[in-house]
Amino acid sequence: MIRIGIVGTGQWANDHAKGYASIRGARVAACCDVDEPKAQAFARKHDIPQVYTGYMQMLREEKLDAVDVVTTDAMHAEVSIAAAKAGLAVFCEKPLATSVAQARKMAQAVRRAGVVNMVNFTNRNASALHKAQRMITQGRLGRIIHVEAGYMQSWLSSRIWGDWRNDPGWLWRLSTRHGSGGVLYDIGCHVLDFVTFAVGDIASLSCRLETFDKGVGTKKYKGYVLDANDSAITTAKFANGAIGTIRCSRWAAGFINTLYLDVFGSKGSLRINLDDGRDRIRICLGKDIHTGTWNTLRCGKGKSTYRCFVESVRTGRNDSPTFTEGLKIQQYLEKCEQAAQLAREIKA
Repeated sequence: MIRIGIVGTGQWANDHAKGYASIRGARVAACCDVDEPKAQAFARKHDIPQVYTGYMQMLREEKLDAVDVVTTDAMHAEVSIAAAKAGLAVFCEKPLATSVAQARKMAQAVRRAGVVNMVNFTNRNASALHKAQRMITQGRLGRIIHVEAGYMQSWLSSRIWGDWRNDPGWLWRLSTRHGSGGVLYDIGCHVLDFVTFAVGDIASLSCRLETFDKGVGTKKYKGYVLDANDSAITTAKFANGAIGTIRCSRWAAGFINTLYLDVFGSKGSLRINLDDGRDRIRICLGKDIHTGTWNTLRCGKGKSTYRCFVESVRTGRNDSPTFTEGLKIQQYLEKCEQAAQLAREIKA
């Protein structure tokens, strides 16, 4: 039995607990949160036997195989490094950290400890993405020319996920003082991982970040300063010579949680939109490029990152995405910030 301790019992920790509950041979044995009532409620909800308010105490007292870090972004490094030093496998929510320096220390810590490590880029294991990556690598699209990718959400302009004005789970994501890196870090990390896994590394980039008025009459709202970016546009030059645009928004009415990727090459094109299914890819290849005909491919069933992590702990063979890959995405995020501040293109 793989025994897991979850640190952080907020909104997304519920998805983690449910994910492990669906895996035979895995058990969430303990949870930890500085807010004890919240941790106790989380434990009752998911039938977790032990509750802690200090993660170091949990590491000392529980016989764990792995730690799942679902804290605010600012605590990822501290908890992950402590878990690695305790000899435990580490699964960390995205983004890996709040800075490249922290992410590098995390990658070094798990490497020195020799422990399994993964970062929760939940969309990495979509079978459509792996199919796209293989097609591009095999040259089926020819020379890659142009890339369009985006992650669109609408919870600032709609209430389809609830009202952000009354929910700390959303409010902290709008405040840098509460550890938020804005839309760039929160969902930009997902789309950057998605597009670079398929297309390859980014060589240079420019970026525009915006923080729009939220319509509540003040920038400080219920103890939160609403200063984190909520819209981002990055233009990129890839190492393979392609150019691309990568977009993120929390204002995209009509798009609940849409991640998409379009890749255009000299011999054809492909499109992924996870709203259509994680196992579907649309292609326009061969003679079809002359008629603009698109066909849909089914790509088989993918595995959740939780299952990949548990299997990695069980076998000792580290699946991806690893902390090293998370560090690369962290570097792109930091370069986007720098490019936005300088208002020019910079090397990635």
